[in-house]
Amino acid sequence: DVERSRGLGDVYKRQQIDLPITWDDTANVDYTVTNFGGDSSVVVVDPTNASNMVLSSTKSGTAQLWAGTTLSTPMGLATAIPFAAGSTSISVAVWSPDAGTVVRLKAEDHTDPTKSVETEVTTGAAATWDTLVFDFSNQVSGTAAINFTYTYDMLSIFYGFGTAGAGTAKTYYGDDVMLSLIHI
Repeated sequence: DVERSRGLGDVYKRQQIDLPITWDDTANVDYTVTNFGGDSSVVVVDPTNASNMVLSSTKSGTAQLWAGTTLSTPMGLATAIPFAAGSTSISVAVWSPDAGTVVRLKAEDHTDPTKSVETEVTTGAAATWDTLVFDFSNQVSGTAAINFTYTYDMLSIFYGFGTAGAGTAKTYYGDDVMLSLIHI
């Protein structure tokens, strides 16, 4: 393969992203993400802890209402999210510049985007880490309910969902994306 012979093939040696997502194993995990609608995300050093890596997501000043980031390539996660009755929550550590920011999380089948479920939480604090728990058994009104027969193997996060870019870019941070043992 030409790319490998040029030394550009490091991505081929890394594992496909999977839960839990900590952003800390850049040598072994392909943390490629897919941005859309005016979001721009990249793995960076945690602004509050230099020994931790996080995903920095900037919603541009001209972003769409639905701007967000898929936490993988279009191929999705390495394995399906093991949702089951009583185990429908995913937690995400979020740093938001503002309290009261709506954060939406969407799980879907990477081969069929019509098979999806969405839920959202509002941040409670500004400029500090806040662990948000997204309970997919409590889907957003007007969106599909969780279906345990579906294969959910892709996650997308939307900071400030429902709000278009307001002329000024806002940066959010995310870390520790994991299936939660907490069921709300």
